[in-house]
Amino acid sequence: MPRVSDTDQRLVDTALEMVKHTSLSSLKLRDVAKKAGVNLGMFHYHFKTKDQFIRAVLQDTYEKFFSQFSLETSGDGPALERLRSALITLGYFIGKNRRLILGLLHDVLNKNQVVLDFVKKNGPRHGLVIMGLIRECQREGSIRKMPIPAVMPLLMGSCLFPLMMVATLEHLDVKHLRLIPFSIIKPMIVSDKALAARVDLALESLAPRKGGKR
Repeated sequence: MPRVSDTDQRLVDTALEMVKHTSLSSLKLRDVAKKAGVNLGMFHYHFKTKDQFIRAVLQDTYEKFFSQFSLETSGDGPALERLRSALITLGYFIGKNRRLILGLLHDVLNKNQVVLDFVKKNGPRHGLVIMGLIRECQREGSIRKMPIPAVMPLLMGSCLFPLMMVATLEHLDVKHLRLIPFSIIKPMIVSDKALAARVDLALESLAPRKGGKR
């Protein structure tokens, strides 16, 4: 997203902080401008409309992620190591932005056109990279040869679904799960260590079986 000044970035950062408690489509521009310390007239000068602002927030966030994601998956190292790095980088991004992503799911279900266009444009970008790495792993023999549509849900499940579950429970303000404080359970799911353990477990489950047995 081209920037005229740091004002637009301040507005984007403020919106990202506010969507921890609501969806992007529910944001009020006046509230964003006030919290960012920016005159509402300047908001309209930089972004013109709310739709353009939402596009800017989403694209700015995604491009920062994809830049790091591309860095982690490039190079000449073993495909399995690059696949592991890709999944952990994706999981870290999801964990950090889980409330935003939960809001995006809400907007997708409500057929918000701006969000739908963003997902259609950007969703395949990192997905295709992961699929390509899976193919490389299968060629080098570090992952069992299975249809990629069967492999993807397992790998994506390691870095997506548990974090979305946490985001949902946070949104519902759940305090206990079967009498266990949620504050104790949450770090076991969202921590970097927990993420890496899930990714490793998923990759180990896809390792070639000894003797070629299924």
